[in-house]
Amino acid sequence: MNKTLLGNTEISVSRAGFGVLALGQNHKDLSLEEGAELLFYGFMRGINFFDTAQYYDEYPLMRAFIDKVLSSGHEREELVICSKSLASDREEMVAAIDEALCKMGLEYLDVFLMHEVRSGQLQMRSGAFEALKEAKASGKVRAIGLSTHHSDVASEAASMEDIDCVFALLNIEGLGIRTGEEGGPGESLPGYGVSDRAGTREEMEAALAACHEAGKGVLTMKALGGGNLAASYVDAMNYVFTRPFTNTVMVGMSSAKEVDDLLDLLDGRMDSCYVPDIGGKALRVNHDDCVGCGECIKACVSGAIDYGSDGLAEIDQELCIDCGYCAYACPVRAIIRV
Repeated sequence: MNKTLLGNTEISVSRAGFGVLALGQNHKDLSLEEGAELLFYGFMRGINFFDTAQYYDEYPLMRAFIDKVLSSGHEREELVICSKSLASDREEMVAAIDEALCKMGLEYLDVFLMHEVRSGQLQMRSGAFEALKEAKASGKVRAIGLSTHHSDVASEAASMEDIDCVFALLNIEGLGIRTGEEGGPGESLPGYGVSDRAGTREEMEAALAACHEAGKGVLTMKALGGGNLAASYVDAMNYVFTRPFTNTVMVGMSSAKEVDDLLDLLDGRMDSCYVPDIGGKALRVNHDDCVGCGECIKACVSGAIDYGSDGLAEIDQELCIDCGYCAYACPVRAIIRV
């Protein structure tokens, strides 16, 4: 697979990266052996960039994969490992970096990011970013930055000198993009409390173009909107892979067939009418993201969604007609297809 430098860093990454979240217990729930084997398959097919996060709780899987790569005669330098943390202060971020290094058995991380930075949080989490700068200076991390679903955060990051990489949500429908706005409806979402509104694809494109112009490495995620755009696979994937400001696209894959599909698309071998088989997948609520706002309940035309005992949304698969309206209504992209 073709590789490119990640912005102004010296880190060379494959055009497509492998998002590990799709393999975990809240998604495909593969065993360590199965997950490591699939990641290794992606590596052998040319993917060198792998993304995880502290709260995914997948460091043991990553270690099994890394050990498999090294035991097969490959070098650590052939891998680019990215992780992220929701840490809000310096002490938490120091601990998060050390945890990632220890649990994955690494001497250094290639990329480490502040995870899911929302509107107005850059200043609030400044201590965590100071810890990232210290880790980079000490050699524990090669490149630092942030991940976000908010176009205003990406825009602000473009002017921050110490940020090397911006990892942002982008897809052809703009599913899940948010942007800060005084008095925005996001402020009333339970457990969310951010003054924002639904954003647009165009707003995120402009922000990421500014990041690229400033020399930041640009990574994008959720090309298929949590699986909800799979019926438009070719158009959706071609959109994200042809953005001139993007260095790499992280794709969540949970089978060798999905890896092969991605490579067929990038190599120009895929029929323009191709639609992946999603018959074995269903709409589910990712409780790591759900804030219990009830917007999906309002949008559901079949009465299949209600609050669970924990106050978060649950989908009754016997009542669900798979229309997908709930995914479009969710303001925090918690409805996924797995």
